[in-house]
Amino acid sequence: MAEIGENIVSAMMKRAVELSKKATVKTYPNPKVGAVIFDDEGKIVSAGFTQEYGRDHAEADALRKLGFKAPGLSMAVTLEPCNHYGKTPPCAKAILKAGIKRVFVAKEEENKKACGGIEFLRQNGVKCALVNGFAAEVEEINRFFFKGIRTNLPWVTAKIALSSDGFITDKVGERCMISGNEAQIYVHKLRSAHSAIAVGANTVNIDDPMLTVRLVEGFDPQPVIFSRNFSLNLNSKIMERDPIIFTSANKAHEIKAKIEILPENFELKDALSILYTKYKINSVLLEGGANLVKAFMEAGMVDEFQLIESEKIFGSGLKLFDEETKKLFENSFDLTRSEKLGGDLLKIYRKK
Repeated sequence: MAEIGENIVSAMMKRAVELSKKATVKTYPNPKVGAVIFDDEGKIVSAGFTQEYGRDHAEADALRKLGFKAPGLSMAVTLEPCNHYGKTPPCAKAILKAGIKRVFVAKEEENKKACGGIEFLRQNGVKCALVNGFAAEVEEINRFFFKGIRTNLPWVTAKIALSSDGFITDKVGERCMISGNEAQIYVHKLRSAHSAIAVGANTVNIDDPMLTVRLVEGFDPQPVIFSRNFSLNLNSKIMERDPIIFTSANKAHEIKAKIEILPENFELKDALSILYTKYKINSVLLEGGANLVKAFMEAGMVDEFQLIESEKIFGSGLKLFDEETKKLFENSFDLTRSEKLGGDLLKIYRKK
């Protein structure tokens, strides 16, 4: 069997990585994966990416376009092919049956239930090789997935719009528009990329938001509300969306909502664990106010901050950080990226 040049393998894997980015939030609990089927000269014969949960994985998506027949061809796939029966049959067995002779993998599977694809293929005569240089990008694309696999907790992204002098509103207790149109579009893309969106009772009562995706095409995230004493306006529009409500108030309400009653002074980690294990949510966009953001920070539950800084100067109002929280933020997070969104500035920080 002739060897395939590293340049061809690298090019095929780059294409597979780009394809994996087409997978949506609805792939979960499967990871976002891309797959490319090619010949020895580097000609792409078929390609695919993970479809919505319950439908084809990336490898099957690519193989289906060939009628599951690919004798003598090779495959580049961003994550080790699964080797178990779930909603769909094992990809490793589909690859073997199709006649693929080589499989190049960017990153090994960490989910114990799904791993073993490489070993299975090698035992059955298929050459398998790990390709260096792509694992970090695969990890980034699937950061929500891997966080859940490793911790049984969802990834939490805190998104906050604030003035250039650090205020999230110019008048306490009133709704305030801070960012411009490009930033608003970006926020809706961010919503569509997360399984859930979380706010506190104050945000619900003051802003009366729907927390849907409107300015771009995408899926609406599951609304989650934190209200320890259940101080919610039950006529709020968000109640139409069947929110998950975490509270320590032991009350029964005839409302359309999923109420999770936890002990008084419950830990946010416990609530997030429920979201992950019970509701199959692996990513949460935190759009709450200063108090909820502070509580998540103090609990060590924020993985990423996305701050959208406006050119506006308020001079007074409610600040995102008090002195204590600001120090905690500076000690816990590093700036990883920044970019302009019209007249606003996006700054992305990751937990150290």
